[in-house]
Amino acid sequence: MSQIITVSRPAPGIGVISINRPEKRNALNESAWDALARGFSELTDDREVRVIVLTGVPGAFCAGDDIGAFAEASKDPVTRERYWNTITRCYAALSDASVPVIAAIDGPCVGGGMTLALRADFRLVGRRALFSVPPAKLGLVYPADSTARLAALVGAQAARYMIYTAASLDAAEAVATGLAWGDIAEDPVAEALSLAAKIADKAPLTVTAARTVLNRLATQLPEGLADEIAALTRKAEDSDDYVEGVSAFKAKRAPVFTGR
Repeated sequence: MSQIITVSRPAPGIGVISINRPEKRNALNESAWDALARGFSELTDDREVRVIVLTGVPGAFCAGDDIGAFAEASKDPVTRERYWNTITRCYAALSDASVPVIAAIDGPCVGGGMTLALRADFRLVGRRALFSVPPAKLGLVYPADSTARLAALVGAQAARYMIYTAASLDAAEAVATGLAWGDIAEDPVAEALSLAAKIADKAPLTVTAARTVLNRLATQLPEGLADEIAALTRKAEDSDDYVEGVSAFKAKRAPVFTGR
């Protein structure tokens, strides 16, 4: 698949997608997003695969998008649109998978990584798991369907807190809020594979139907909201605040936002 994204089938009915870019805490550039999307499509198209496990390297799940790479791509409108379309295609490949997806999380799960995890059916956590929704630190807008999924899992008040403050939840807080399934695991990948085995021998049509219904219920948005959020997203991406947010991130300093 690629040096960063690998696909394996360790047991009957189970596919595993691994992200391996530890030097960037598994942040993904455009080619990695594309490879991840193709990984989901490959396993979804394999009729022998009934469950997908998504994981990273020990100590890092996915730190989201490679902010520096996206900022560079954003200098050209055509390149930015292609890059963003690659990311959204990856999200769609996960969301539209006909089989359940289990995220095994040990380390940072941030931004786009959080967006991936929210589209999984289960999130199993190790002690180093850390969840964060950072758009408020960058001057960007969190996707509407991701906001809806987050609120459905942790409740509206906790979702507001995470998005408004960009604060992180550790593994214990993720379990307490319902963001994570089960208890903190010593080996979340092993726990994910164990759960996957319990699903893989069940009736696939039943599981697929349930996944479809539950996903629709979690992301039903009022009419017109998608267009409104799209306009706000474009406004944010073209703002001075976004330029400031990226500059502050690169300089490792606190941003100063003006609302323009």
